Amino acid sequence: MLERIKDTLLALAPLQGETLLVLAGIGCYLTTCLTLRRPLSWFWALVPGLVLSVALEAWEIWRHWLAPGMSLRGQVPGILGRHLKDVALVTLPPALVSAAAAWLERDPLR
Repeated sequence: MLERIKDTLLALAPLQGETLLVLAGIGCYLTTCLTLRRPLSWFWALVPGLVLSVALEAWEIWRHWLAPGMSLRGQVPGILGRHLKDVALVTLPPALVSAAAAWLERDPLR
């Protein structure tokens, strides 16, 4: 089911997968800030996107690598690296936006 959702999103939006991950992270962050009526500098707004991305990547690792068999033991660092990159793509851009908002709230021009 997750694969069908990803394929549908990639078919609807002519973007690369990494771009969709960045947009999903920013969207989750902005949705959290807007629904809870918090400023963009509220760092706790990063938690839902982080939890969602870790859960999706854990599900993907389980589905593609652990369920078929454990014969890929030598490839575990590469597999984890690819999935950690996806988690970083979802969480890093909102973290940068949040840090920039916190920095601007300090009024750095004074």
